[in-house]
Amino acid sequence: MRRIEKIAALSNQLKFQARLKLKRDDGPEAWGSGIGLPVRAYIEIIGPWSFREVEWLEINPIAMEHIGRLVAPKQWNHLNALVSLLQVENVYYSIVDGMIRIPFEAIAD
Repeated sequence: MRRIEKIAALSNQLKFQARLKLKRDDGPEAWGSGIGLPVRAYIEIIGPWSFREVEWLEINPIAMEHIGRLVAPKQWNHLNALVSLLQVENVYYSIVDGMIRIPFEAIAD
């Protein structure tokens, strides 16, 4: 399994939110729930994008579950699980404002 597939599987299992920064844009795309890999060399969070168009992938390691209007949402911090996977796979990453940012060339193998 490729690095991006492992990250997508963990993200979808633990229900992380993710977003992309495209090389041509000044800012990142909107947050989406789940990482899809519709075909080889394409990633889909909000829309399908070719790997070559993506500058970085950012993941929010805090998963939230809405309970109700009067109850605060449940929160799970999966930072350690994601960092462990990235270290095992020797993937360079940085933590920016609590989010894990991964240069796309580090995982698009």
